[in-house]
Amino acid sequence: MNKNAFRTSVMLGMGALMASAVLPAWSQSSNTDAAAPREYLVTLARPNQLYVIDTETREITRTCDLPGDSAPGTIQLSPDNRIAYVLHNRWEDATGVDLTNCDIVFRAQQSSGNERVKSIASIALSPDGTHLYTVQNPVKMFLDHYEVQEPRVAIFDTADGLDAQPIKTYPVPRQIATIATDADGWLYLGGADIYRMDTQTGEWETAIANRNWDRTGFSRPDSLAMWSTGEVSQEFLRPYSVAKLENDEPVSFHWGISRIDLETGEIENKEIGPFEFIIFSMVSDPNSPDDFYGVYTQLSHYDAETQELVKVIDLDHTYYNINSSYDGKTLYLGGASSDIAIYDTEFNDLGRIELPGDMGAATLKVARF
Repeated sequence: MNKNAFRTSVMLGMGALMASAVLPAWSQSSNTDAAAPREYLVTLARPNQLYVIDTETREITRTCDLPGDSAPGTIQLSPDNRIAYVLHNRWEDATGVDLTNCDIVFRAQQSSGNERVKSIASIALSPDGTHLYTVQNPVKMFLDHYEVQEPRVAIFDTADGLDAQPIKTYPVPRQIATIATDADGWLYLGGADIYRMDTQTGEWETAIANRNWDRTGFSRPDSLAMWSTGEVSQEFLRPYSVAKLENDEPVSFHWGISRIDLETGEIENKEIGPFEFIIFSMVSDPNSPDDFYGVYTQLSHYDAETQELVKVIDLDHTYYNINSSYDGKTLYLGGASSDIAIYDTEFNDLGRIELPGDMGAATLKVARF
């Protein structure tokens, strides 16, 4: 190597070292190596903050202010996990927040004029992240009365910035809450039944019958569908409770799941274990899809193959939302209060992450980038 080339290489090396030395911790920890992404918890807490939490250090890495109230705080992540789309301001606004710098990159204020619009936990993204979906429940508000309008799916272009308006709407059944898209672009709508919509035409069909199923010897199921936390296992999962009947009388009660594999479109509807206590949300083990973990006042583990309750422990207070690390070794419990509880799958208590405000009904997401 000649002297000039050597001098140039030294100067470049020193420049690179100096640049890395002054980079903020976030830039260095936001691993751009696709082979080894870092994991972050993403949630919201009152009064109007979105939090990004490093799962390794258990420290808040970013605190992002939202316009308006954070509640209830339903979250969906962009395909690269770097943007959190939040349904907030009392279920009226959808806002996209860049998790690397807290910039607001998208906003749709769904209410306008005398029409108030609520989207009850219903927010999803297309597989390529170019479109955002909500289910709008509009009401015309007059001085002396209200007029309830028909519900509709609203489709937004995520590139439309901070004053996004629907580019298309389609009528849908009532009582829809959580929604999701699969790899082929089908939009699943969780209502009385779970519907599947073609977002190009607005045509829909029943994918999984719940309220309207025809199962001899079982009651109609009941389901609480508020939290979409299937990103780790790539699934749309909705627990339900049901009674087994003899002579039209209940003889036993069971937990079951309605599940859609968002990679293949495969559908399941089955019981997984006895109903002995309330569960608000469930998540499956990413390494063992017949193992399910549920949370509310207890943390529980069900084996769907044997339909047994494997283990249950009492918690120090209620938690609404449960999620899993991508390796399936760690469970995160959030919502209800201001702390995120951490357990392993044997239910050993691994600690708490304290937030400045309570999460309420906010989603607890696991982002990886």
